[in-house]
Amino acid sequence: MSLSTETSNKVIHLNKANDKPIKLTNKMISNILPRAKRFDIKDTLVTGLRVRVNTTGSKRFIAVGRVKTTNQTRTLTIGDADLVSLDDARVSARNFLGELQQGVDVTKIEAEKIASAKIENKIKSIMLTDAMELYLNARQLKPSTVKGYRYEIPMYCADFINKPVNDISEEDICSWYLNGRDRPTAIDKAFRSLKAIMQYMVGTKMISFNPCEAVNVRKMRYKIKPRTRLIETHNITKFIDAWIGLVGNNKVNSVQGDFVLWLLMTGLRLDEARTLKWSDIDSDNFLITVQDTKNGNPHALPFTPLMSDLLDRRKKDNPEANPYIFPARIGKGLSEEKHIVDCRKTLDKISDDANIPTIRPHDLRRSFATILEELDISESNIKSLMNHVDGTVTRKNYIQSANIEVKRSNLHKVACYIEEAATIESIHPEHQQTAYFVCDNAIRDIVYGTSNISLVVVKGEVTAKDRLNAMR
Repeated sequence: MSLSTETSNKVIHLNKANDKPIKLTNKMISNILPRAKRFDIKDTLVTGLRVRVNTTGSKRFIAVGRVKTTNQTRTLTIGDADLVSLDDARVSARNFLGELQQGVDVTKIEAEKIASAKIENKIKSIMLTDAMELYLNARQLKPSTVKGYRYEIPMYCADFINKPVNDISEEDICSWYLNGRDRPTAIDKAFRSLKAIMQYMVGTKMISFNPCEAVNVRKMRYKIKPRTRLIETHNITKFIDAWIGLVGNNKVNSVQGDFVLWLLMTGLRLDEARTLKWSDIDSDNFLITVQDTKNGNPHALPFTPLMSDLLDRRKKDNPEANPYIFPARIGKGLSEEKHIVDCRKTLDKISDDANIPTIRPHDLRRSFATILEELDISESNIKSLMNHVDGTVTRKNYIQSANIEVKRSNLHKVACYIEEAATIESIHPEHQQTAYFVCDNAIRDIVYGTSNISLVVVKGEVTAKDRLNAMR
């Protein structure tokens, strides 16, 4: 196959076997016929300029050259030969080839621009909800933490939940934060979650700065006081007496009653306690291990007699199929697969019956720590029982405060303290009149029926004033 074109009364033959560079003209280009395979015709006037002819007959100008610094071949598509003039094509080719000669990788730069534009468009389409999911998927968080984020962000950040993260400004954040002054604790917690998400966006180059920083820079943060609520020492007796009365008379279901006592005598966090399974128990060493803790360190708790009695009752009363020690209640029965969720209603009943301020699950943990301190347990052993990390070199490397039997002894002291807090009405052995006693084994006798009460000393009503007067 050959092609003839006429230029200045000359006939130029383009031979398939030997397509040498020629001086391109508009007329010649328009007369080029396609072949069975795509081919290029090179221009002699601008080395590197070519007309690329496809099998369909379409023709376009391209420029081919090498980057001087890397010797890599680069190709520029200039445009359709039917739409771009030859003169314009030569100008574009010269510019492109000139930059290659200067070591400028034009194609690479253009590709980076396109990629950058795509990223920018992607960023503009990432809403806060999308950013939150990216953050949660990138981190190894506990299910409860993930649940918290998915609740807090939509609930408290509704002003910009469906807004692209790139469009959320410092003013948006500051205005939203200040408008939440009527519920500062919830807003500040949501703010910390939002700040973490936005910081992740900064780290992944999705945004250039974290707009949440403006709240800190402008010193707008609410002063949130840490919660310190607990069962005051002079109210422990009232709490235990109310607990015994409600549980002993079946006014509170046994799972809820046992769960409240378990929280108080172990100091576990709500989620750590309610997810305990029978498989967490080491029957040979008489201990139970909390696997999923806040700091990630397994927390072993050796049994005391009171703990053992409580677990025996749960084993006896629980559905066999339920793997959890504290099963959820369904209707009038117990679930065969779910664990207890909360005990706030039970704590409300106990608090009302005891006529003391309302108590919440985590308050029992603070009460446990206070009891340990009153019992003169050492600080390192308190940290061990609370599963707090003791970072001192001596403690970490030489003194094993986590010794199981030391823990068992200290937990037994707590159990005895709780049982002795109960008020037992009985006949005074000397005066043969009704009196109230501090007793050993009160809970184990009245609630679990596993021991006999041992009357110790006569007691009066315990109040803050009584404790103060006793110190005089």
